[in-house]
Amino acid sequence: MESKLVISKGTELLIIPIHRLVYISADGNYSNAVTLDGRRTLISYQLGQIEDMIDAQLGDDSTKFIRLGRGLIINMDFVYQVDTSRQRIVLSDCDGCYHELAASKDVLVKLKAYIEATLRDG
Repeated sequence: MESKLVISKGTELLIIPIHRLVYISADGNYSNAVTLDGRRTLISYQLGQIEDMIDAQLGDDSTKFIRLGRGLIINMDFVYQVDTSRQRIVLSDCDGCYHELAASKDVLVKLKAYIEATLRDG
């Protein structure tokens, strides 16, 4: 069965298949979930709360999602480019989904090293 992230609060229910969730960004006390089709949905939870939901709901699939600094949770399946000098990360499916996001150099250096180690060891 396909893994889904279910976010429920008050009168709202959001169900996102994780293979379509590209990233989640912080927006003050809220967060924005961005899906493969480019849809951006405002969620009335902070990023840390959503990070806890991912860990609780997705089991082994939660390792696909990595927190980058204070402002982003990304789906590792969509990492296309990490540019530490420009402080940018590109998330893409190489078919129409393309998001260029800013992140701190320190965070991107760690992400790049993590990806390289994973590819080397895996």
